[in-house]
Amino acid sequence: MDFNLYVYIRQESLILVPVLYIIGLFLRQTPHVPSWVHPWIQLIFASVACLLYYGVEIQSVIQGILVSGLAVISRDLIDHTIFGVNESRNKRKNKELENDRES
Repeated sequence: MDFNLYVYIRQESLILVPVLYIIGLFLRQTPHVPSWVHPWIQLIFASVACLLYYGVEIQSVIQGILVSGLAVISRDLIDHTIFGVNESRNKRKNKELENDRES
């Protein structure tokens, strides 16, 4: 089965994905904004941006939901991949240190 992203998300809307990613990075640095609010802020921003660009129609809101979902999933994939690689490196280093202490 062939999956084509452009069937669901308009090509003009894809520019919002890196914008939402950067907004998410800024939100993570903001101390008084809880992390559970970040995707909601991104969703509202994307929906409003799509409503302004495409006009008031349900497809605009759907585009906002899709691009914000893609941005949040991309951030999670990147963060968990980097965290997972660093965590496995740290475990390996800790095992090496324990082996050195034992010998």
